[in-house]
Amino acid sequence: MYRYYSDYVPQSAGSYYTDINRVQRKKEREQEMKENRERLVQSEKREGRELRRRKRGRVLLGAVAAFIAVAVVGSMHYRQAGETDSGRFWIWEDRGDGGVNVAGQKADLLMLVNKDHALPDGYLPRLHWLENKSCAVAEEMYPALKMMLTDGTEEGLQFVVASGYRDSECQQRLLDEDIEASMESEGLTWQQAYDKETRETMPPGYSEHETGLAADIVSLDYQVLDAQQEYTPECKWLQENCSKYGFILRYPRGKEDITKVDYESWHFRYVGVEAAQEIMSRGITLEEYLEET
Repeated sequence: MYRYYSDYVPQSAGSYYTDINRVQRKKEREQEMKENRERLVQSEKREGRELRRRKRGRVLLGAVAAFIAVAVVGSMHYRQAGETDSGRFWIWEDRGDGGVNVAGQKADLLMLVNKDHALPDGYLPRLHWLENKSCAVAEEMYPALKMMLTDGTEEGLQFVVASGYRDSECQQRLLDEDIEASMESEGLTWQQAYDKETRETMPPGYSEHETGLAADIVSLDYQVLDAQQEYTPECKWLQENCSKYGFILRYPRGKEDITKVDYESWHFRYVGVEAAQEIMSRGITLEEYLEET
């Protein structure tokens, strides 16, 4: 079922674009883009080293003390507090550019979520709201997403992040709506409609949107999730450049038998720069990449 951006958020929530004179800043931004990507790669390498140290159970001791117990209490100013539809309590830290769910857990960038691999029980990512408050994404993904869309904007493009994180209740509601629509419009049984719609809208617990690491990104001038989206300048630019920022086209054409999801030109998943560049350059899926590693 084809969806419009307005199915997710009000149109007034807006697009992701800025008014920048790209002609004057072209050379400056090219250098900045290169430096930003290098910093992103170095950051991911540092996080990878830290993760490996934790897995091996190594403890780094100071030269003075035999052991150190560290407790860090952040000095936070809370913008709002509330509950999601699922009743899980979130607290948002005001950083001046959206807010972060400080109660969530660190996301595994290579987490595999599909029809055969469910999310871990109780999984709740650390979330960061986009500046226009239209939706939230995983904290680990936010800097790369912002960098990618800003760079694309300076090329004269205008993007809309149609959907980011969804909790299980939201995912169930969207699936129910799609099933009902197919039953009414095509005269399908519930099972037939379910089989058809889960080629695009995953059941709750099996959707990448619940990881916070996926986003549906469309053109401001064409805010429809359908076959025509791939012909927009924004979609073409994203597919050509997304890996530089750590993103992959998650459901590519010709790989439906592996992903078990129909081709979606608008669905991008954050996996980190190193993995993204290998996946996109080889034209493989996340499933194939993880099977080899």
